[in-house]
Amino acid sequence: MIPQLVWITDQNGFHIYFNQRWTAFTGYVLADSVGLDMWNNLLHPDDRSRVREVWGHSLATGDDYNIEYRFKAKDGSYRWFLGQALPRRGDDRQIIAWFGTCTDIQEQRQMREQLEAAYSDLEAKVMFRTLDLEREVKELREAAGKQ
Repeated sequence: MIPQLVWITDQNGFHIYFNQRWTAFTGYVLADSVGLDMWNNLLHPDDRSRVREVWGHSLATGDDYNIEYRFKAKDGSYRWFLGQALPRRGDDRQIIAWFGTCTDIQEQRQMREQLEAAYSDLEAKVMFRTLDLEREVKELREAAGKQ
């Protein structure tokens, strides 16, 4: 009933579980989803190496997994997701599984991009206005010096 795509891997990162939302979004049934490299088929090509590096770091160190990436829907479109996972440890503190979620953040990403574009536009306008004011001040000083 939670809105995220939920997944579980073994201690080595081999996917062993996905919830129904995963199947609904990706179109992959569980049998097609398990394994180490399946995600490469769904990740945007520009995000693959970064995701592999961050996930590899988490697997090697046990650090929490936290990353944003684009994931392909069953219709072929890409949406931004926040991927997060925490290790589950046994009594001996060794990792026995990873529990992860993918939260759709498409709207937040679009809003952030719009805000960044608006900020950049505002900075440019301020810079041009400042240059205009500096030019006007220079002209006024020159005019005052001639009197």
